[in-house]
Amino acid sequence: MESPKIDIITLVENLAYQQGTKGEHGLSFVVRTSGRQILFDTGQSDLLVQNAKKMNVDLSAIDAVVISHGHYDHTGGLPAFFEINDHAPVWLKSKAFDEKMSKSTGTPRFIGLDPEVAERYRTRFRTVEQVTELAPGLKIVPEIGSYYGFEQPSQSMLIKHGKTLSADLFEDELFMVFEHSEKLVVFAGCAHRGIGNICRSAMSLTGCNQIQLVLGGTHLKGASKGRIAKTVDAFRDLQVEHFGLCHCTGLPAFMEFSRVFEEKVRYAHVASRFEPFD
Repeated sequence: MESPKIDIITLVENLAYQQGTKGEHGLSFVVRTSGRQILFDTGQSDLLVQNAKKMNVDLSAIDAVVISHGHYDHTGGLPAFFEINDHAPVWLKSKAFDEKMSKSTGTPRFIGLDPEVAERYRTRFRTVEQVTELAPGLKIVPEIGSYYGFEQPSQSMLIKHGKTLSADLFEDELFMVFEHSEKLVVFAGCAHRGIGNICRSAMSLTGCNQIQLVLGGTHLKGASKGRIAKTVDAFRDLQVEHFGLCHCTGLPAFMEFSRVFEEKVRYAHVASRFEPFD
């Protein structure tokens, strides 16, 4: 029997073009497969609720939420979601609750998951430390290997323990992978540990070498031309049929991917829809 297919809608992203929808610095996808609906990240505010109404997405019917990492632009929509949905568990790594900081604007500022939300809705959270299947073919993958030495987390991202600040190595980051017909869809939130590393990890886990779609942020905004070039070069050696890039990818990186991979590259703005196996 043929394995199930998948349908994906961008609910929250930086850019919005469909009338009535809005964008914000954040990310959220609705993933539908095998009669289940998964929310991958939640954006930074209640915008996911507003956009969902415009796109006729019923958030009360979401079966599970997956949080890619513990930053506000991926977790900030949780309170609004909880007001609508009283049952879906929220899957994330335990380190997503760490006190995350950024010094990108100078003085370190808090950019993590709101601790009041974490405490108020603590019964809704499920920590994931091993590969977990949410639907046939759709898995949460908590471990990201190191395949490309140039893919290093930003030095402006920090974790606060008491009064001590240390580099954030993004041990809280996870991704999702969907396997169908010996091909993969790879979902990345921000790819702080490297989009190449994430894709290679997905291939290693599944044994599939063909990626139908890479979808999400690549955290190449503000990256050097050299870093962008090395990332693009890495993908020359990978078999990727389509890219749905957005959020923290940045215009220079998006344009370089588009220059090299041409029609394979699409911007995954709000209301974009992907049905990669049709």
